[in-house]
Amino acid sequence: MGEAGRGLSLIHTLTNFHFRILGSIFIQNPERPEGVLIEVSGRPLKDEAGNIAGGTVIIRDMTKIKDSERRQKQSEDRVKAQFKGFPIPTYVWQYHHNDFILVDCNDAAKKFTNGAISNFMGDRLSRIYADLPEIQPDFWRCFTEKTVITRELSNYLLRTRNEKKVMIFSYVFLPPDLIMLHTEDITERKNYLEALKKLSNVVKQTADSVMITNRQGIIEYVNPAFEETTGYRVDEVIGKSPQILKSGEQDQAFYTNIWNTILAGNTFRGGLLIEKKNGELYWSVQTITPLKDDNGNITNFVSVLKDVTEIKQKHDQEFQLRVAREIQQCLMKSNYSIPGFDIAGGTYSASETNGDYIDFITMPDGCMGMIIGDVSGHGLGAALLMATTRGYLRAFAKNESDPAKLLTKLNEELIGDLSDGLFVTMIIARLNPAYKILDYASAGHPPAFLISQGDIKCEMKSTRVLLGVIRGYQYPKSDSMQLVADDVLFFLTDGVFEARSNQKINFGFDSALDLIKSNHFTAMQELLDLLYQNIRSFSENKPQEDDITLLICKVKPEK
Repeated sequence: MGEAGRGLSLIHTLTNFHFRILGSIFIQNPERPEGVLIEVSGRPLKDEAGNIAGGTVIIRDMTKIKDSERRQKQSEDRVKAQFKGFPIPTYVWQYHHNDFILVDCNDAAKKFTNGAISNFMGDRLSRIYADLPEIQPDFWRCFTEKTVITRELSNYLLRTRNEKKVMIFSYVFLPPDLIMLHTEDITERKNYLEALKKLSNVVKQTADSVMITNRQGIIEYVNPAFEETTGYRVDEVIGKSPQILKSGEQDQAFYTNIWNTILAGNTFRGGLLIEKKNGELYWSVQTITPLKDDNGNITNFVSVLKDVTEIKQKHDQEFQLRVAREIQQCLMKSNYSIPGFDIAGGTYSASETNGDYIDFITMPDGCMGMIIGDVSGHGLGAALLMATTRGYLRAFAKNESDPAKLLTKLNEELIGDLSDGLFVTMIIARLNPAYKILDYASAGHPPAFLISQGDIKCEMKSTRVLLGVIRGYQYPKSDSMQLVADDVLFFLTDGVFEARSNQKINFGFDSALDLIKSNHFTAMQELLDLLYQNIRSFSENKPQEDDITLLICKVKPEK
């Protein structure tokens, strides 16, 4: 039916019915292929008798109006969808009777509150936030000033989940009477930033050098310790390669291995020699860790360099001291066996090495030389001087057995070797085992003792002239002494009688002699151990201040 037909049909309808009509008609023809929507309204016309004489029809083109309404509805639907799908929890409040009513919220709000927000719909602001008076003024300020208000709240109790949160509240006024409230939970972000701040402070304040490069190995960050250790300023290394630290001591294969290791996503750990800006070298233990993004791709490398130069030097020194100690122990002969005598000797170092000297030498005339000495100081230097002294003495003793002549020769050699302030004390006792005869010579060494039947039979006193001090000095020899059964010879260094208690009291000669007197029938090794234990107990086991050396020789009774 064409447009005319539809119009006639409408007039026919008006003629037959006594009421108004209103309707919509979609018309499409070749001239309007897209079609038009028209609104038709009509009313009957009556004569004086009230009979229908005709009708009026009004036709209006509603196409644009309907399209506009459709677009508006689509726009409103989109706004509603956007509001509902907005990722930040959002709540809509409406002003009502001097209060605000919660009238709507989006899906993010429902999710954030685990759906519990539904229980608060239609409720009043004054009741919901009765215990948070700082929030209500923000509503009123936003509403009256018609401005955006933003506030951060720490330790905010999210009552729908009974959890403490750090929140940002943003209030937006929507005319005529709405407040849209956006809430953002920044607890994790706050914690992350706080942790990041602490990490940043750690990196800045750590004593180890920290360097961050990009994936291509270009330096992007160094901490203050890097500047202090290497001598390079930040602006001198940013954008450069870590190759500026190469010392040339490691070959290219070493660095190729590092690069292959970290590019494979593995952590490299190793030591290398690094060159500072001024050319100085230092040892570093380096750890290089790849940093990866969420997809597992390497983005950066973090390198931590720990300066271990002092540690390495100390380690090397300790190694050298251990070697020196082992050599010294091999040189020191503290055990010797002679028929008819019970002999025990021992040296106890204050450090890895010591300057005390104990030895037993077989002399050309068949006698045995018992030697105990002390080099000034202790440690590696004293140990080296002791080894030199031992070498000279053993060389001289191949052709000479007189203890005084041995000291005289030794003194002449040491004068040429010792610098100012260095010296050696020594006592050489010559024992004829067959006849049990003893003589000795001493160069500034503490006295030794001959103890017989619990009494001091002889104090073997010393000359005051030290070895290596006076050139040409002739050391005297003592008279010969006859030894009998159960006689005890006791030799020591000054570390014995100078051992001190916490009350600054010295152990002294008397304490050592009393212990020997009361235990002279004990085996000499047991007596030596007992004596050393008493010295350490008297010193309350604090670190030794000096080396301690003991030598005890007892004449066995005739069988």
